[in-house]
Amino acid sequence: MIKFIKKCFLFLALLLLLNILYLVLLLNFSSNFKKVYDISNFKNQNYEVLVFGNSMALDGIDAEFISAKGMKTYNMAIAGSHVSNSLLLLENYLKYNAKPKMIIIGLSSCIGRGYLNTVAFENPEVTFFYKPSIKNNLTNPPLLNFQWLAVDMFKILISKDHRNATSVSGQWRTKKTIPDNSVYDDSKTFFIDYSNHHLSKIIALCESNGIKVVITEMPGSNSHRNSLPFERPILFKNGIIKTVYNLNNFSLSSGIIDPQKDWLASDHLNLFGAKKITNYLFNNVVKNEFATQKKSTIKQ
Repeated sequence: MIKFIKKCFLFLALLLLLNILYLVLLLNFSSNFKKVYDISNFKNQNYEVLVFGNSMALDGIDAEFISAKGMKTYNMAIAGSHVSNSLLLLENYLKYNAKPKMIIIGLSSCIGRGYLNTVAFENPEVTFFYKPSIKNNLTNPPLLNFQWLAVDMFKILISKDHRNATSVSGQWRTKKTIPDNSVYDDSKTFFIDYSNHHLSKIIALCESNGIKVVITEMPGSNSHRNSLPFERPILFKNGIIKTVYNLNNFSLSSGIIDPQKDWLASDHLNLFGAKKITNYLFNNVVKNEFATQKKSTIKQ
């Protein structure tokens, strides 16, 4: 009986050690996992602009570029996240850091309702660091909970593009290029539902804190773009009207993005495309919104 107990203890100790080692590997070789860990520990930061969204915003909005323009920026977007995750990240950030002057929300409606899904879903990485639970870690240990990240780490071993990719001010950057050979279909009808109450909560939270909100639709591949205007006023559930800036307008984005050089995968920009689209967003939206906010502050 004692030998059996010892074997059980050794087995559990081995499992614990393996899970700890796996977490160490993730923190060193999984950029997304490491990023969520880092931002969950942000204290006394003083960013003027924060970016939220999923992988399309993570790849596509160049925070360093905006910082170089004089507005210190960090890209808080997390791959595979829901807008409810962004709300959690923002609420936590405001508890421990100076409030930003502006947030940019990069939406991904061109590829479906994942980010704005009516049914909220949790990102395992966000839950692990922002809602730590011993019970959850025992019933769903890291080796199981984050098993898909092992594939990402394997890609680093075999792919030069993945090894050379970097995370700069929260943005995931790579020079990897896969041309977009898809074809735009002008006959497609697009309806985008912005009624998600988590998005409305983010807007209301920013309104109450005097934080400017820039909402933009990230550009997708040719086949996923639309003909909706660049600027559209949207009435949200809480009665607040905000302009949505549609970078997914085909005519507009075609003049910015090179389909042969600026994509790393379908609907995801590489560092070249991200810099171009961020430059357009900054010069035509962010700079103007920031100037308006500055004038409003001076008047008060």
